[in-house]
Amino acid sequence: MDIREKLVLIAGILLIISGITHVSQIAVYGIEGHIIGAVLFGIIYFVLGILLIMLRDNKIVMLLGAILPSIGGILGVGRLILFYVLATGELNFFIIFHVIVDIIVVPICGYSFFQLREVP
Repeated sequence: MDIREKLVLIAGILLIISGITHVSQIAVYGIEGHIIGAVLFGIIYFVLGILLIMLRDNKIVMLLGAILPSIGGILGVGRLILFYVLATGELNFFIIFHVIVDIIVVPICGYSFFQLREVP
């Protein structure tokens, strides 16, 4: 297993953990619109994490691994600011963890995508 494959494995594991913690927010915070959105992203992340591990050489999966967490990270920061910091003055550590995972996963998948493009 080369370094790219190891990095993708780490990204896949992080997305699976992130997917589980996204879904678990419903037990902590209850059912609200923005929580339902987070749960849906969690399901997507869980599936994407499995795909990253199983299909480490698939360019489409790598591209999705770069794009979807980018979108999720941007939405997560917006959610943190609008629904927590501005509304209650509190921080949501689920969201902070998820954004950190996104910051790690996006460059790994982007790097892997470009490495796979160079393979003949």
